[in-house]
Formats: sequence, C-alpha cells, structure tokens
Amino acid sequence: KNGFVNLAVPFMTLSEPMPPAKTKSVLPSNSQQKEEWNWTAWDSLDLPTTMINPTMGELIDYFETKYDGLEINMLSHGVSILFSFFASPIKVKQRKAMKMTDVITSINPRVTFSSTQKYVSLEVIACTKEDDEEVELPYLKLRIR
Repeated sequence: KNGFVNLAVPFMTLSEPMPPAKTKSVLPSNSQQKEEWNWTAWDSLDLPTTMINPTMGELIDYFETKYDGLEINMLSHGVSILFSFFASPIKVKQRKAMKMTDVITSINPRVTFSSTQKYVSLEVIACTKEDDEEVELPYLKLRIR
C-alpha cells in the first residue's frame, strides 16, 4: 500500500498499486496446437545458464529450436539493429559467427560492458513460420558473464 499526505491542505489518501498489464501471445508448439502465453513487462525470455555470451548464430538457432514455429525477424539492442531479415546476407553471415558482445560493440562502439555487468537486454521481433504473423514477446535476457 502507498500513502500520500499533503500538509498544505488537509488531505490524506491511501492506495494500492494495480497489477501490471498483461499481453497475450499465441505461440506455436511442437504438437500442432497453439499455446497461449500471458506475460507482463516484468517478464523476460531467459536463456539457459550454460549459454553464456553465445554467437549470434547459436542464439538464433537456440531460439528457433526452443520456440519451434517461430522465426526471428529482427534482434536489437537499444536503438541498434543487430540482425534483421532484410540485412545483407554477407553481414548476416559475418555477425552470426561473432559473439553477441562483439556484435553489439561493432555496431555501436559507444556501448561498453562493465566487469560487473552480467546481463544484456535484447528486443526480439519474431513471427510464425506458417503464416508470417508477428508474435509479441518480452525482452530477451542474455547472460554475458
């Protein structure tokens, strides 16, 4: 609960915060059925703890294997687009072989990672493979150390 008191006028109020808004996504699953997933702004897609600073190719392959039926169209960090379906095939091939931290710093050299920073947030835009419908997803939490 939250309380607010205004001493200039005789006013006091108590309030209780509302739960965060939920977004509903329909994810394709291996069993030919679609699975509903309700998530909030506090949720994230987490990679396994064994996957520390993977290459972009490993990250995309893992995502498309785990969420069978989804395909990554765009991957970004802040305002920097790291991967997109419309990018040059030569750049995509080069970046898929690089570690994610190297991809981020090669695109935006002003980004630095402190020695205590463990995670990086990436935005993922994905669509279904069967009908190319965009699926809303929370951010991807990538472990770098």
